Amino acid sequence: MLAQSSVLLDTFQEAKLSHQFYHQNVPALMRMFHLSREQAKAVAGSRPQCQSYQVPFLDRGVNPHGLNSNELWQTDIT
Repeated sequence: MLAQSSVLLDTFQEAKLSHQFYHQNVPALMRMFHLSREQAKAVAGSRPQCQSYQVPFLDRGVNPHGLNSNELWQTDIT
């Protein structure tokens, strides 16, 4: 049991460090570090800078063809 909690602490710390550097959202933290939703919310909510950001409202049909929700896509604004 002690070894398992040690591994969980290491994973939680890795997720915290990764979020501090890359600013991932809750679904990304859940996927990358195999965390529960509550654990990922705790990681994302641990930084005061990240708590003030709001996701902009996007109307239906904004995903380019071939992409699903929670997938990364890049745009070029020139």
